[in-house]
Amino acid sequence: MERFDLIIIGGGIVGLWSAYFAAQRGLKTVLVEEHGIAAGASGGVLGALMPHSPDRWNAKKQFQFEALNQLPGLLQEIEARTGQNVGYRRVGRIAPILKEHHVDDVARRAEGANEFWQTEQSAFAMQHMDAGPAANWPAVEAMPFGVAADNFSARLSPRKLIMALAGSLHGSIDMRFATRAAFLGEKQVTLGDGSILHADKVLVSAGLASFDMLRPYAPSISGRGVKGQAAVLGTDLDPNLPIIYSDGVYLIVHDDGTTAIGSTSEKEFTEGRETDHLLDDVVEKARALCPIVKDAPVIERWAGVRPQAQGRDPLLGVIPQHDWLYVATGGFKISFGIAHLMAQSVLGALCGDETAPSIPKEFTPGNRLPR
Repeated sequence: MERFDLIIIGGGIVGLWSAYFAAQRGLKTVLVEEHGIAAGASGGVLGALMPHSPDRWNAKKQFQFEALNQLPGLLQEIEARTGQNVGYRRVGRIAPILKEHHVDDVARRAEGANEFWQTEQSAFAMQHMDAGPAANWPAVEAMPFGVAADNFSARLSPRKLIMALAGSLHGSIDMRFATRAAFLGEKQVTLGDGSILHADKVLVSAGLASFDMLRPYAPSISGRGVKGQAAVLGTDLDPNLPIIYSDGVYLIVHDDGTTAIGSTSEKEFTEGRETDHLLDDVVEKARALCPIVKDAPVIERWAGVRPQAQGRDPLLGVIPQHDWLYVATGGFKISFGIAHLMAQSVLGALCGDETAPSIPKEFTPGNRLPR
């Protein structure tokens, strides 16, 4: 009989960070992944790390702020352990202002940044600027009332981080790929080949599949998949250029000078991993937004389905009345910016560590149950 302290189901960004912190705690851990590392939504190309707007502050925004502020130090730790660069750079973000009255909104958010985006080590800010930092980034006509600029946003390479995390786990935990978790029983997981793993705790972090896995134990907790499509353009641009975000379109220059373009948010779709004309539309919008990428070839197209939990907040914590079963999923578009803090929080909860980062009440499964 194979027995562990912890079984983690899912080899995406949340599952890998959870395995990383479980190994640090000395837990005998096995990670079970049906396909391969980051086979789902975590295998994308964008890598945007953008904070929520610093107004109407709430627990979710505070959690994300703390996560984004902590992340650079953790990435340096991963890079030092593995010798692999994860493509992180705090480049900031600019968002074209399309209507005159939105200038006042930017001023209000700038005040919010001065209040909520501050730490003892760093002072992050948002401001109104007449234009972006480089010609045609974006086009003059795309920013009729200037841009909202912040110095807090960053980007990384999702795939490089995934590979570095996986590499850091070598020899620390048991990792089983191409292994399906067929059935959850109390403190045990039956695999596709009929073998059974036993553990004191089970953590489900399998993205969209998490909701079906949990249904026998929490039938009222639900979520859905939202398809995203993105592309990479074969550019040779300055990797210090800020992220551009305008009307749902992202342009992100990575360390190799290529530009990631995204993304769609499709609630209705038939093929979750196939790209189509909706991605073509996003690419054309990006070319119009920034003429310097107008003639750049598309060198990669990508599609995946992101998990969105009921209520839109991440789903994080113990399943009520089942103290052996935990969940960490539903990061949706901000997963790469908060996955590490989700992992630390849920590991702290399942280990009974009161010094670990706390889970916001809004994220907990108990908060999603009927009242």
